[in-house]
Amino acid sequence: MNPKVSVVIPTYNRAEQVQKSVESVLEQSFTDLEVIVVDDGSSDDTGQTLKNTFGDRIRYYFQPNQGVSVARNKGIEEAKGEWIAFLDSDDLWEKEKLDWQFKALERFAPQCTACYTDVRFYNNSETRTMFHLTQESYRHEDAIGTNPDVLRLLVRPGGAGMVVCLSSFLAHRNVLKKAGEFDPTLLYSQDSEFLFRLALQTGFCYVNLPLVRFDRSPAETRHTGVQSEWNNFEFWLRDSQLRLEGLLRLTESQPPKIRNLIRQQLGSIHSGWVNCYLKNGQYGEARAAASKAVQMRITFNVALKWLLTWISPPLALRIARRRENDRASAFTV
Repeated sequence: MNPKVSVVIPTYNRAEQVQKSVESVLEQSFTDLEVIVVDDGSSDDTGQTLKNTFGDRIRYYFQPNQGVSVARNKGIEEAKGEWIAFLDSDDLWEKEKLDWQFKALERFAPQCTACYTDVRFYNNSETRTMFHLTQESYRHEDAIGTNPDVLRLLVRPGGAGMVVCLSSFLAHRNVLKKAGEFDPTLLYSQDSEFLFRLALQTGFCYVNLPLVRFDRSPAETRHTGVQSEWNNFEFWLRDSQLRLEGLLRLTESQPPKIRNLIRQQLGSIHSGWVNCYLKNGQYGEARAAASKAVQMRITFNVALKWLLTWISPPLALRIARRRENDRASAFTV
């Protein structure tokens, strides 16, 4: 008999951390589940460590290092459960996580076939939960509820979009199949892009309890292997542009407010490219990027940046640097 839930855990060179993640799943009060660990090319004896610790209590697969999206897709392919959940190999579940999610899913069926929970951070000084961090822009008021505005949140990875965290996510396998696989060409924002496609297929419900512990240790210790480029700003711009252009193609039949938000974010990405090109003295490329930013969303600041790339690129660069410094100073206060 197949399990009700398949838990997919991708990992790379985290032999110690992934053991704790697996333990947090096996200690669930909900027991009708299987654990699938997909090792994305580890060189630290992850496989042998897991075999020694868990034996046949988990299913283990090894692949050459290709990135977390390929690993998750492999996990979905091998999953036998009616429902599929995801857990990063440095994150942890609280014991009643799945039980609470099925309470929410049963209450809001059939319109919701996906559920997420609040998240608490560890290896970080932040004491607020993920839901609390987004209160100014969005609130989850009830103990369990539905999120009719989830597409808006998922346009932006990080920030408010992080309220839907993949390590807290559970969805029916049928809706996952309709949404398609994780996009392996995206290395930074593949989670939110995948969840956005999923939200086009089904409603999302939530549990307003921090039932996941989310690792927020320094980025350089978490972003390894294929993901090591995450800390490069130009890499982030390329990845974000690719994701947003894809979302824009997906939302031709969606409400204008969603498309306008995507265009706004895409305009910000092109504006970021302007700054990069100015710093490198690539003034022709800066003008082209500024023109694209204006096409996405014209504001006074965007129009001014476009004008200055033609009249005085060095002045445009000085203004851009001053604004970057102002934002950095505000962030550190």
